[in-house]
Amino acid sequence: MAAPVLIINGHDYAPYVEELTPSRNDLDADGSGRDVQTGEMFRTRIGVKQKWDVKLLRLSEEIHRQLLADIAGEFYEATVLDPTTGAQARRTFYTSSVPFGVQRYQRDSRRTVYDGMTFSMIER
Repeated sequence: MAAPVLIINGHDYAPYVEELTPSRNDLDADGSGRDVQTGEMFRTRIGVKQKWDVKLLRLSEEIHRQLLADIAGEFYEATVLDPTTGAQARRTFYTSSVPFGVQRYQRDSRRTVYDGMTFSMIER
């Protein structure tokens, strides 16, 4: 069995992952819908894309900044463990909303950390 993978722009974030939640999203043509007289559903699927919800463990300020830079572009490359094939797959994703997580200051080490950062990766 393969272990979960999360590599974004060449940086391995798997050690920081608490949860990876993949899902499939169908893209339907504009004319898809329901017949209002019979109630029958009709659709033309034009594509299938993956979405990954990512929840991270505690991140150091350095790793947090690096990850933010890696997902800041309009699109970015990421490698994940494809649940449909069981193999690693490299795809192009985008992220449109990024809750940074809880910012905490550790007095003993005098360092800032981020807990519970979450974001979604949507396949291009």
